[in-house]
Amino acid sequence: MSEDIVSKKGEVVGKWNGENVEDLKKILLGIKQDLKKKGDKVEHTGIPHSDQFPEDLKNFTAYILWAVDKKQNVLVGSGANRTETVESIREFYANDDAKASIDRHNLED
Repeated sequence: MSEDIVSKKGEVVGKWNGENVEDLKKILLGIKQDLKKKGDKVEHTGIPHSDQFPEDLKNFTAYILWAVDKKQNVLVGSGANRTETVESIREFYANDDAKASIDRHNLED
């Protein structure tokens, strides 16, 4: 499996081993400025080890999930600068689904 971090323009700009999202956060911080000068950037789709995402989070759209590490920590947010756990995201997602269900029920009344 590749450990390459790939920019939007397809350039390999770093490596991440999938172990710890705190490491990934530092790597991304280091390459952002360099890429900005080149008119390029890294998007969440350019991060390796997407196979580590739990199946139920693959369609999560409330905010950007960059990567999941081997300890179930998730790098999140548009700036890839926050860390959450898979469990806390599941709780948010479940609550969001529950709210949507209640909204649908209220509309039917």
